[in-house]
Amino acid sequence: MSTIKIIAKKAGVSPTTVANVLHGNFSKVSPATREKVQGIIQEEKYAPNMGAIILAHSNSRIIGVIMFMEPRRDETVLEDPFSSAILGAMEREIRDNGYFVMLHTTSDENEVLRLSKAWKLDGLVLVWVPGDICRVISSSIDTPLVYIDCYFTDNKHIYHNIGLQDQRGGYEITRYLLSMGHTSIAFLANNPLFSGGDPARFNGCQEAFREQGLSLAKDRYIPLPKGRHEREILYSQLADEGSPYTALVFSADYYAAEAILFLQGTGIDVPSQVSVTGFDDNIFSRMIRPRLTTVHQDSSEKGRLAISMLMKLIRKEPVGEANVQLPIHLEIRDSVRRIPVS
Repeated sequence: MSTIKIIAKKAGVSPTTVANVLHGNFSKVSPATREKVQGIIQEEKYAPNMGAIILAHSNSRIIGVIMFMEPRRDETVLEDPFSSAILGAMEREIRDNGYFVMLHTTSDENEVLRLSKAWKLDGLVLVWVPGDICRVISSSIDTPLVYIDCYFTDNKHIYHNIGLQDQRGGYEITRYLLSMGHTSIAFLANNPLFSGGDPARFNGCQEAFREQGLSLAKDRYIPLPKGRHEREILYSQLADEGSPYTALVFSADYYAAEAILFLQGTGIDVPSQVSVTGFDDNIFSRMIRPRLTTVHQDSSEKGRLAISMLMKLIRKEPVGEANVQLPIHLEIRDSVRRIPVS
């Protein structure tokens, strides 16, 4: 079994240097030495005693990540490539900084608040948490805190957030659909009562309609059921011959891919019978056929930037811009047909 002394001997450094690397005291170790020691730690498969580290230091070396998600009945949140890409990028960045991850998913607002207060953490990342809860949490804990994709309901606090140009994304995809002749669209997303990116994306859809002198009614925002079977019934209804919709605009590639595969399995062709678009540009969008027209966002960069910002807060370094909005762009592929002008 490897020990700190064995690792130190192989690296040609003192045991104290190895301990500094393990405990994240990087200010005392040069980048080259840190990289060398970390490489040997991985080779030796050395696992530090977390209990001993926590007891020996005032900090826990643990970064908490809470993902606030409406539960799906048939899948976990991490089955969505968008969620797993964010989490994977955060875990790598956290590990590279000498910390460890504690993950929790919930849709209970009270549980988010309770865990934020109860966990002994060096830092906390909250993902997709409603704005009212963000306000309460920011007022009640001293732990360095960064949000991802959160929308805030007050201007009294400085919220450190890595977000996205959500409204712009909804606008761009809808402007494209309008240019292809689609004026009868349905927007499918999570419950609009949950504040966040989905309502902002729908606002972008409405903006594109207004720009053309048209209107997109609020009832075109159709909440998706939690269960897959119920969603499939909805897909059939929306793509049926009697449906008024020529295009289904999904707020996530996960659901768009699910709909395409289900509809094709029932004999409904995409896009000749109904066009479909997504949002995220995850791996599903490129693997299904037809390839999905979607809005691209860099989900891994979102996770990486969130941890980079959190580390600056932990080290009391200047952060710069507190509320960052990452750019989007349109990826035009094969899932939208042009409607001929009659």
